[in-house]
Amino acid sequence: MTPVAYYAPTEFTSPKVAYAFAKGCGGTITDEDDLFPGPVALFGTPSQWPILRRAQAEGRDWFYIDHAYLYRGKYYRITKNAYQHDGRGVSTGERFHAMRRHEIAPWRTSGTHVLICPNSAVYFGLHGLDVEQWLKAVTLTLRQHTDRELRIRWKVQRTGRPIAEDLRGAWAVVVFSSAAALDALMAGVPVFTLAPFAASVRMGLSDLAQIETPVYPDDRDRFLSVLADHQWTLQEIVKGVAWRTLQDEADRAA
Repeated sequence: MTPVAYYAPTEFTSPKVAYAFAKGCGGTITDEDDLFPGPVALFGTPSQWPILRRAQAEGRDWFYIDHAYLYRGKYYRITKNAYQHDGRGVSTGERFHAMRRHEIAPWRTSGTHVLICPNSAVYFGLHGLDVEQWLKAVTLTLRQHTDRELRIRWKVQRTGRPIAEDLRGAWAVVVFSSAAALDALMAGVPVFTLAPFAASVRMGLSDLAQIETPVYPDDRDRFLSVLADHQWTLQEIVKGVAWRTLQDEADRAA
């Protein structure tokens, strides 16, 4: 069965993304709260999560749509039965190299501070976590294993302060599942990712006790290329490009 795309009529992004996805997959669209037969597709705004949770509880296939991994504003990411793609797979790199604005910097093996980038309090709440408790636990653990300065960058700061400023001189970046980790990887800064479902988790470490011995994976270009292959413009979603990619992957995995 083709998915039913759910949207929140009072939101800006949710309706247009739901329409584009439904058009591209030949599915239907609704703003109702009841679950209809078939897979569920939705943009990951908080008001949509009760629908998502019910679909997950019933064992249905679900398609999660959100802002892009890379270069947000033009692209949207879509995953099947996952919040983020894991960056594994094969890619020609053509898409990534065509869209990227900066070169991937060499790995940095020095730095004065650890940059901590929490997700929003609302996002943590969706995963049953409290952001202040998470931040306190992260800070306490880091303090046990490093004397470096700890800096905190909240999501709301992105409108007035480019992340490049906070990455300058950073030894490592710590996130739950923030896309800040991808910015760090592009800038050559090692990452520690604590959410097991986050795309960046395999490109670094999750054990903060190892903060002084980060890893420097040699496949950043391929990893970022695969992520770029899994984000699309609205027009591409409308044309079914995203849907065909997702279906082809499902067929190969079957």
